[in-house]
Order: sequence, then C-alpha cells, then structure tokens
Amino acid sequence: MIRRSRSISASLAGLLLLAAATALCPRLALAQPVGAPAAALAAGDKAGRARDFRAALAQYELAQKAAPSARAELGLADALYNLGRLGEAYDTYGDVEQTYGPKLGAIDRGLVARRRKELAARTGYLSIRVSEAGADVAVDGEPLGSTPVPALVRVLSGAHDVHITKAGFSAFDGKAEVAPDGKALIDATLAPLATGGHVVVHVAGSGAPLRVLVDGVDVGAAPWEGDLPPGEHTIAGRSSSATAQAQSVDVTVGSRTAVDLVAAETAGHIQITTSDGKGVIYVDGVVKAEGKFSGDFAPGPHTVVVSRDGYQRFDRTLSLAEHQTWAETVTLAQLAAPVVGQGEVERGYHGLYGGFGLTGLFGVGGMGTELETSCGTLGAQSCSTPNAIGGGAFGYLGYTFDPVGFELMLGGTVDEAKQTATFGGSGQASLVPSSAPARTESFSFLRIGGVAALRARAGFQTRALRGTFAAGPGVSYRLMQMERDAAATDGSGRVDKYVPTPVGYFSPAITADAALAFRLSPTLAVTVGAVFWADNASIAGSNAVPPTTGHTLATPGPSGAGAAPIPTPGYNLATGPQVFLGPYVGLQFGP
Repeated sequence: MIRRSRSISASLAGLLLLAAATALCPRLALAQPVGAPAAALAAGDKAGRARDFRAALAQYELAQKAAPSARAELGLADALYNLGRLGEAYDTYGDVEQTYGPKLGAIDRGLVARRRKELAARTGYLSIRVSEAGADVAVDGEPLGSTPVPALVRVLSGAHDVHITKAGFSAFDGKAEVAPDGKALIDATLAPLATGGHVVVHVAGSGAPLRVLVDGVDVGAAPWEGDLPPGEHTIAGRSSSATAQAQSVDVTVGSRTAVDLVAAETAGHIQITTSDGKGVIYVDGVVKAEGKFSGDFAPGPHTVVVSRDGYQRFDRTLSLAEHQTWAETVTLAQLAAPVVGQGEVERGYHGLYGGFGLTGLFGVGGMGTELETSCGTLGAQSCSTPNAIGGGAFGYLGYTFDPVGFELMLGGTVDEAKQTATFGGSGQASLVPSSAPARTESFSFLRIGGVAALRARAGFQTRALRGTFAAGPGVSYRLMQMERDAAATDGSGRVDKYVPTPVGYFSPAITADAALAFRLSPTLAVTVGAVFWADNASIAGSNAVPPTTGHTLATPGPSGAGAAPIPTPGYNLATGPQVFLGPYVGLQFGP
C-alpha cells in the first residue's frame, strides 16, 4: 500500500510539472501545423532567446511562408516589436488576433491584447495619395514602394517626412503629423518637368482675325500661346485678307517668350454680276449669293462658278494678286429643253405647282343610316346595309420650298348606298306599328358634295419619278337624297314609293393623298395614288327626313277596296364619321 501511494504521488508530481511547464512556455503548447518547417521555427525561437531579432524575423518569415501558423506569425510580431518596427508589429498582432484568436492560449491572448493597446497609443495611420502611378515613395528615408502604395500605412505617432519621385516630374516633399491611433493624409500632385519654352503671340495692325503659323503649321487663332520644344522656330500669321511677316525666336527650356506680329492688309477683291440678276454664285465651292456678289479674298488661286437650272454653267479659275480687283458680268446661255432621263440638268423641287385627279371612293365603317343603327327598333326582321360606293374629282394649287409645300385643295364627290329592310308584318304591329304590313323596303341613299382644304405636301424626286404625300384640314358640305320603294309581302300587292325633300349637312373635314408620279417632262407627271377623305354627318345641318303615312300606288282586286297605305318612319340618312378610301389617277404640273 505504501509503495502504491508513492507511485501515485510520483505520477501526480509529474503531471504538475508538465502543467507548470505548459503554463510557463505557452508557445510550446501550440500545435505544430502539419508540414511546417520545424527547423525554421526552432531557429527563430533560438534567435529570439539570443535577442538576435533580425535573424528571428527571417526564420519566422520562412516558416510563415511555408506553412502559416499562429506560432510563426506571433514570432513575426514579436521580432518586429523588438526591432522597433512598431507600425508593422501593430498590424501583425492584429492579424494574429483576427486569424488565431480562439486558438491562442490565455497568456498569448493577453500578450497580443496588451501589445495592441500599447502600440495603438504609440502609432497611427499615414495615408499617401499620389497623382501619378509608378512614383517611388519614401517615409523618413525608408522606401515604402511604388505607387499605388497601401491605402493606410501604420507608423509611429509624430512628425514624418514623405519624399516622392518619378522620372520626368518634379520631386515632392511633404510632412505629416500623425496623432496616436489617428490618421494623417498626404495628397501629392506631381508636376511635369518643363521640356521646352512657353511662347505667347499677339497681333497688332489690321483688325482682321489672324491665324498663327508656327514653322508653317496653323496652330490656332491669335492671340495664341503654347509650349514649344527648345530650338529656333518661325512665327508668322495670315488670314484671307491680311498677313504678318515671319519672326524667328530661340526657345530654351523653361523660358517665356513674347512675340508681337504686325498684320497688313493684302486682300484682293472679286465682283460677280449676272446679266439678268439670276443664278447662284459660288466662290471656292461655297455659295455666296444669287445674281450679284462682291467680297475680299486672300491672294492666290480661286474658282468662280455661276449655276442656274436650264442654263449652261459658268466656271472660271483665276489667280488673285494682292490688292487686285477681279470683276465680271456673266451672261448664262440657256440650254435646249431637256428630256427627263437623257442627262439634263435636274430642276430643283421648288416653286409653284398644281394638279388634279379622278378618284374612286369606297365607304369604310358604314354611313350610320337608320337601317344600320336601329334595324330592330324600326320593327324590321332584318336589314342589309352595304357601304357606300362613289367617286370624285379634285384639284390643288400650291408652292413648294423643297421638300415641303403648302396648297389649297378643292374637290367634289358623289356616292350612293343601296340598303334593304324586311318587315314581318302584323305579328309585331302591336309593339312597333311601322312593322305592318309585311313588306320589303329598298332604299337608295344618294349623296353629292364638295370639300375645300388647306394642306401641306411633302415630296421627293428623281429624274423619272416623284413621290408626294399631302394632308390637311378643311370643310365639307354634303347634300343627301333618299328614295324608298316598299312592296307588301302579305298578298295584297300593295307598293309604295317615298321620296322626301333632300337634306344637307356641313362638317369639318380631313383629306390626304399619297401618290407616285411618273415624270413625262421636268414639269409634267402622271400620278397614281390613294386618297383618304373624312367628315362627320352629325355636326351641323340636317341628316334626317320626316316620317310619312305613305300612300298606295297599287292595290289588288278589281276595286282596290280595303287597301291601306304603307307608312314610313323618320330616317337618319347618315350619322357620325363618314370615311372614304380610294385609288386615284391624275396629272401634276410643276414646279
């Protein structure tokens, strides 16, 4: 029993010694990362104990690069701390805390927290922003790297010197005061080094605007300034009516040179007049006037052209000397009447025009007669209501400004619709008296009228074709006549005809047409197209006829005894919009 007790005591003593060793050497308790270079970690620990912190830093960096671990990164942080690289130590302790915090022993966690708190009070962040990439940055004489550098760099609190250099730019030197656990900003804009001199050019003399020539190259209007490379340069000036004598300047790096040019008038004069005051005048390809032009131009070659439709073109090249006046009166020779498509000079689509057309008209959407809108109300069993069909003629006269013109259009139309209604007779007479007797009624709705409109017409043309489209508002008047023939179907043989007095209505109207014209000559074309005409029968005037009790035109039997007239209720001959579409052919004249 005594031996067993001693054995137990020895075991407990061993466990206590192991626990104490673990507590005293917490880093030995950290698990070795799988595959970590143990030799580098051991060498780092040995160098740290010998206070050779540079060697320890190198060994811990090898170990961390091969296999990142808490032991290696904590060793890095301790080495940086003891080397006085406190900003880097602060960031490294922060990485240890963020990455391995829960895995650290209590002593290591406490050490990291104390060091972070201590270093936060002794360091702060420095932010360096540089306008140019690839610039070398040094802080307190220590290289930081080439831009872009890290957004925030941890440094000791206090004053710091920042030196930034880049080839081709002036060096930048700045100071930053970093507060404990604060942030300071250096915003550096590098200025390019001068590689040439600056030249400023002014002009005296002529009030004409002058262009500046540097070594014969136009660099802009005077006054002008800009940088030129070192060496000798020639500065001159010119405009369409003046010149400035060239001057030589010697430009050196960083210099500023002022040049005063003296301008003198050199312009020549061109004067063109056509004998009849017509024809477009061009000088050097630019339209100047019609019929007469006078202006100043720079000495040298120029081209003068006078052009007019139907006339031979005038074309002259001249060489204008300084202060010379060139004047000429031009008489254009008229060409033979051209035939379209045989190489004639094309007429412009500009001027007075006109035309006329004959059109067929087809109703769209119905007339809105009583049979269409109220067949059942009339007492009819059924109604047949085909659309109206008709025709018309129209003419127009206007003036076009290529490609759009304006015109007055006048037109006349006639159309007719034939519709029928079938009545069942006495079966419905108690409800709708006009349903008796049983009969068939045939209607003819004849309409004639006219329309006037102001329209815009757009067009384009080739030598053989011309396309146009016109549309615009106007007014219309339509006179309507109804004729109704009734024939009884109850065996009585009664018939009746009702022809009421014509009625008419006024209405706003819209007209449009689109056409393709085949040109027989420059001013005459055959047109083929389509028309759209619309108005409204329910706005003004009368569109309805009164009812009639009817009268018998024929009765059955020898005496016609007992024959009764055939009544007719009031009828709307047309209601609502009246829309017509149709093709047309015609002629167009001009422009």
